[in-house]
Amino acid sequence: MGTLNSINPFTGEAQFDPIAESTPAEVDAVVARSVAASSHWAKVAPAERARALRAIAEALDADPTPLAELAHQETALGADRLVGEIARTSFQLRLFAEELETGQLLAAEIDEAVPGSPPAGHPRLVRRYVALGPVAVFGAGNFPFAFGQLGGDTASALAAGCTVIVKDHPGHPHLAQRLMELARLALTGAGCDADVLQSVKGMAAGSALVSHPAVHAGAFTGSQKAGRALFDIATSRPQPIPFYGELGSINPVFITQAALAARRDELASELAASLTMGRGQLCTKPSVIFVPDDQAFIDGLVHELSAVAPGPLLSPLSLERYIQGVSGVADVTGVAELIPISAGADLSVAPALLATGFDNFVKHADELLEECFGPVGLLVRCESEGDFDVAIERLEGALVATVHAVPDVDGALASHLVDELSFIAGRVVVNGWPTGLAVTPWQHHGGPYPASTSVLHTSVGSQAMMRFVRPVVIQNVSDEQWPGLL
Repeated sequence: MGTLNSINPFTGEAQFDPIAESTPAEVDAVVARSVAASSHWAKVAPAERARALRAIAEALDADPTPLAELAHQETALGADRLVGEIARTSFQLRLFAEELETGQLLAAEIDEAVPGSPPAGHPRLVRRYVALGPVAVFGAGNFPFAFGQLGGDTASALAAGCTVIVKDHPGHPHLAQRLMELARLALTGAGCDADVLQSVKGMAAGSALVSHPAVHAGAFTGSQKAGRALFDIATSRPQPIPFYGELGSINPVFITQAALAARRDELASELAASLTMGRGQLCTKPSVIFVPDDQAFIDGLVHELSAVAPGPLLSPLSLERYIQGVSGVADVTGVAELIPISAGADLSVAPALLATGFDNFVKHADELLEECFGPVGLLVRCESEGDFDVAIERLEGALVATVHAVPDVDGALASHLVDELSFIAGRVVVNGWPTGLAVTPWQHHGGPYPASTSVLHTSVGSQAMMRFVRPVVIQNVSDEQWPGLL
């Protein structure tokens, strides 16, 4: 097998020692250990699983600075931002621990027996949840903590009673290895079997995980191409398995004329900040902005974006794909480069801004709606707010859509837009921005394909745990007659 090299995002050169990829035999051995640990972990009391999650959270919080510095060396995301991301990651772990302690999500539901013949009469029915079994997790490169090795997919699967095998991300292999060591040590310290959480390395190992007959679910955060390839493997197995892929999306923004009149300068400043957050490497980035043709707003947006300092993307490969993507959209007939793409010799990029008219957007929508992972947006100049409905018809499934409107003026329009956007997006933001995703019990991070492969489920928030359990009904059993059976 080959090796994984950590690439310095500032120089493009290899750094640290190479890491060997997992061999097929090693993958099989990891899965076997995961299966062996699975039967016990699924039956562990929720309070004990909560204690394990809290132990991992405490290990992360004990000394976050060295972890953040290592992550910055491999991702260029900034040590200060990464310290904050570690706090978000430990918060997620504790959120699932709290859910386990309250017992609400996984609580059994009971239909007591009713005498008589069906349909009114029925035996006693107890509906409970059982863990699916070992889960393969593929973390993200742009959130190495919160959506990475110990992120929401790993935390929710462990909370559900599943063992987890993470495929280490090639963009931060040394951080991935360090986080796995930290988490397994924390599990051992909490009195748990460390094999409930393991990892493998390399692309071939990841594919082997999803196709392995002893793996019962997959979770992925990343590109549409890679996610779809793994989804196809998962669903074409002799025994298909659920594969929860969050694949990113083109996230639309609609700004009304009244909103422009009321907050033109603020909207330009806020949009620039959201579009460039994390150097535009967020799956929730506002990607295509539909706005009445207003030169003052456009000038203000150009001014705000031009003031944002350049910086490196996650990796040289990320930079290469970004340049290809933006250049492809810029080459479409009728597209103007209000701020041309700019990449420095030090691998840094400055924000870019493209624009086109509404009629041209309708004509070339398939070419223009291409996700470009980085600090760039496409501005679509609309002739009227009546163009918004036609635009929505051209859009694919999205993680999030945004509406900026004025309540006293745009009440009917805003209500209509929210209704229509609810058909294509998993979250609709009104008078806010899509970046800065909150972690709460009822958050939803997902959406119709190609935003995600499972429109019913979220990868963020407490409900994410329900992806990794299935209901089973036990009939004709009571605790009095069968102590301990339930």
